[in-house]
Amino acid sequence: MSLTFDDALPVHHELAGPALEARGLRGSFYLHIATAPSRDPLPWRALAARGHELGNHTLFHPCRGRPGWDWLDPAFDLRRYTPLRFQQEVRVANAFLTLIDGRPERTFACTCYDTHLGQGRNRAAIAELIRSDFVAARGRRTDKPITVTADLDLMNLDCLEADGLPLAALVDAVDETRDRGGWLIAVFHGIGSGTHHLFSEPTTLNALLDHLAAARDVWVAPLIEIAKWVRGG
Repeated sequence: MSLTFDDALPVHHELAGPALEARGLRGSFYLHIATAPSRDPLPWRALAARGHELGNHTLFHPCRGRPGWDWLDPAFDLRRYTPLRFQQEVRVANAFLTLIDGRPERTFACTCYDTHLGQGRNRAAIAELIRSDFVAARGRRTDKPITVTADLDLMNLDCLEADGLPLAALVDAVDETRDRGGWLIAVFHGIGSGTHHLFSEPTTLNALLDHLAAARDVWVAPLIEIAKWVRGG
């Protein structure tokens, strides 16, 4: 199982990272660079030094525009992006992340779970644009664990949006994954009210971590570690 945290929120290095570490676990933290990491990279460098993964969540967090999404600046609407612009922004983000943690390999998390840019005949799959730049990429939402096979496409990994789910649902997802011998990638944003409009309660996260720490037959590791194991090193 991989526990992933999106959007470079202070609560990630202040609460989530230490909570994982207290139980001997490590997670993946997906940073978009134009926010906190560009202003103060030191907490993220310390987080990486303690064994967590820093993943690429783009430079400016572009998303495909949807009705009611007034918060999305039209300049960062993925429907308006070209493949070249996307590739260049992602590579700049990778370079910035390497300045933080010194690591040469990285995984990617699609913003807003959007797996395509452009429109109509110009629509392009993000996975194909960045395949040579990453070990793996996290994409669409699902409610089922990944079935690990020899031909698993590591650039199109489904994930579970964990925000707001009750503890019982999260534990059921973990246990189903264990029973099926699969891979569950859980996505968290905020931890506690006021940290993000999508969030889990701290008590829920801590109880889930207690469950995982006690489950000796569940492998919990950063996404990049499991992806490299799947591909054979």
